[in-house]
Amino acid sequence: MDDETSILKDQLFAACQDACSENPDKLFSQEDLMALDVVPPKDVKKLLQIIQILTRERLFAPVHFHSGLAWRVRPEAEAAKYKSLTSEDQVLVYELIDAAGSEGAWQQEIKNRLNLQENAMRKALRELEAKRFIRQFTTVENTSKKMWIKFNLQPSARATGGPWYTDQYLDEAFIDMLQTVVVRIIKDKGSYRSTGERNNRSASPVLPKKGVIKGGLSEAAMKSKKRMADAMSKDDTAPATAPASKVRSTIRLPLPAGYTSYPTAEEITTEIVQKKIARGQPLKTEHVQELIDILVWENRVEAVNMGDRVGYRAVRISKQNPDMVKLDSEDFWEPRTNGLTTVPCGKCPVFELCEEGGPVWAGGCEYFDKWLS
Repeated sequence: MDDETSILKDQLFAACQDACSENPDKLFSQEDLMALDVVPPKDVKKLLQIIQILTRERLFAPVHFHSGLAWRVRPEAEAAKYKSLTSEDQVLVYELIDAAGSEGAWQQEIKNRLNLQENAMRKALRELEAKRFIRQFTTVENTSKKMWIKFNLQPSARATGGPWYTDQYLDEAFIDMLQTVVVRIIKDKGSYRSTGERNNRSASPVLPKKGVIKGGLSEAAMKSKKRMADAMSKDDTAPATAPASKVRSTIRLPLPAGYTSYPTAEEITTEIVQKKIARGQPLKTEHVQELIDILVWENRVEAVNMGDRVGYRAVRISKQNPDMVKLDSEDFWEPRTNGLTTVPCGKCPVFELCEEGGPVWAGGCEYFDKWLS
């Protein structure tokens, strides 16, 4: 290798390190490497020569795509490990595990891809493990699989299950608790509580007390339980007192149309982290988004487009469709009732006496006042 090629090789490697400082896993195509303006323009032959040298020195790791070939930059400290390997089997095995990254490599897959004998593969794995280059781990998908990963890497969230798994088991109690917290945050920020007293309803009209029937009525009319209003005595009447105003229970109501401050996934994540609800679990926005997606699928919350942001608000469960959620769900914004079953007429003790103008009627019914308030 001449001096010019050596200088260009060092410059190209340094330029690639600067370009991937923010993203260590960045891939470089041939066009990307040429765009770094290190190799003379249109000198593809010189560029390929430098790429071959960097790949042979393990500073470039080739990555195959359906659209072509790309390269990933490998740190010099990692490249130096290859020089300490003493056999070709160690190099092949370590290179495969290195390429697998945080996902890890399955022991059976290593054997099949490298076409190695069982004894040779096990020996290479033991030697690499003794040098603290690799280590073994298990995944939540299949705990019986023997997986191998680089010693200084942590398994990916897909392999470990992320914050939703504890000791290889799905932590359902933790998930349910966080879902409850997310729903409460969405309700608090995506609706408002209505409090206060109801306006006094109109007082019941003056009702006649039991009086003496006037006029000559037939015997059948006199035996009837119901009497006409004009047959009641008007002398012995007293005005009915207006019912006292009653404090209405606090209820949660939706915000008006056009509201643009519904909580986003980022805001919900920030509040959960600030409250230290998930201690010891590194919750990120993508984790909270997974919970929100489940709540949307269960029809407990819904997305609201707010320009270039997406907020969320709680779904108000219809009283006519109580089967949409669990019986013990907190998603009912008001007590679950049905007007046809709670109207006092169904259990009124004087239902037979109730009629317009009679001694009992809907306009002056005290049971109706209690029910409406």
